[in-house]
Amino acid sequence: MVEREAILSLEQGRLTEPLGSFILQRSIEIAGSAFVTNGNEELKQALIDAAVMRTCEKFLYYYVEGKSAANLVISIIYSTMTNRIVALNHSDVYGHNIKGYVVCIENGERVTKLTRYIKDSYLSERL
Repeated sequence: MVEREAILSLEQGRLTEPLGSFILQRSIEIAGSAFVTNGNEELKQALIDAAVMRTCEKFLYYYVEGKSAANLVISIIYSTMTNRIVALNHSDVYGHNIKGYVVCIENGERVTKLTRYIKDSYLSERL
């Protein structure tokens, strides 16, 4: 079924609905089983969203007729989710930077340090 839909999608120049459903279902399965989100539904949904969007964008570009469409879909999903998890070291779930360079004075010298941003709720409420 996946191969037939992939060939049809390639001919039409756009993904078919059954192939899109397959991509969504595999994304949900992989996010739920292969990645530890510690019950964080927001992170899990962000992983699913990113994987579905990237797979839909890149599938027609990378797919070659005669090769496994299902394997390509799963590979794109895994790589996107892995990249998203690694990116959490530098940005939050929404892609906003959570680290930045701060200039400090130590022992009379200017030192630049990479520091994690901390949200000040009190200040945010006042603004």
